[in-house]
Amino acid sequence: MSKKRDHKIMITEEAIRKVPFIRYREIPEDEYEIIYELAKQVLRLSKDENESNEVAITYSFDTEKIILQENLVGVQFGDEHSVNPMADTLSYHLIMSSKECMVVSMHNHPSVSLISVADMRFFLQYGSIRLLVIVTNLGSISYMVKSRRYNYIKAVRLLNQTIQLHNKASDLKEHQKAARYFISNCHKAGIIYENR
Repeated sequence: MSKKRDHKIMITEEAIRKVPFIRYREIPEDEYEIIYELAKQVLRLSKDENESNEVAITYSFDTEKIILQENLVGVQFGDEHSVNPMADTLSYHLIMSSKECMVVSMHNHPSVSLISVADMRFFLQYGSIRLLVIVTNLGSISYMVKSRRYNYIKAVRLLNQTIQLHNKASDLKEHQKAARYFISNCHKAGIIYENR
């Protein structure tokens, strides 16, 4: 049984080693190794340069950008509770200019919590984001990916229901319950969620 944590966990080398190699559903197989290394890099940057606070990495696997030899990785540092990838100029450029569903956005969660409602909103807001990866400071990963059956209208309806639950919540347990509501129903909108 895991412990409920609502405080920052400091990243260790062991946590970085524990980051699992994942065969992400709906993502090209040749991207797995890159995403694996970037997930470890999120924790390394957070540990070494940001006091184990949130760090976001944005990665585009848009073929046109690769052919043009553009820089495909943006990094943004945040605080203990949030990070805004759009505050980094390169991340902003990658998200705004990549083709639909060609961007991976990942960041760490210092409190080892689930994907947050803010994460869900960000994931749905930008059509170019295909995969959202959350790496906890203990090295585990959860992710959401837009499948071929992704339906934006259904996803937004589900998010609105989730936000209503979140707004009614009065404590951490109820906020997590709202997040679990989205996670348990996102398949109806063509979103795949997995927790490793």
